[in-house]
Amino acid sequence: MKVKGVMDVHRPVPLRIGLDVVLISRVKQMYEKRPRQFVERFFGEHEREYCLAAARPCRRFERFAGRIAAKEAVMKVLGHGWPHVPWTDIEIVNDGSGQPAANLKGKALDIMERQELASIQVSITHDGQVAAAVAVGISTAIRTM
Repeated sequence: MKVKGVMDVHRPVPLRIGLDVVLISRVKQMYEKRPRQFVERFFGEHEREYCLAAARPCRRFERFAGRIAAKEAVMKVLGHGWPHVPWTDIEIVNDGSGQPAANLKGKALDIMERQELASIQVSITHDGQVAAAVAVGISTAIRTM
């Protein structure tokens, strides 16, 4: 039975949008409980370096939370989340201008290719105790227009 207004996540569409919000205090709590396991579970090498390079500890937690929110938003674009897609299959890095960019590998990249997405753009923000991110998947059909 087809439900009106519900997207088929397996059919290619021109744009896919994902949004996520993360409490920075929750990220801080997870990090302080098991720092090494936390960074290894969620982040690739470049992400770890970027987040841990922040001069002030509160900025580190903002960066961690923003990247987790971005990864969740990307997973929503893909229509699959953890544990189907490992956290480290999505790496949020900064491009040459300092803007966040999503680099996918493994299962995440396979899903992206099956859905015929040319790219996934991300934007991250944080304010107070909240980090948020939006991801937009752009179909290969749009790129060829």
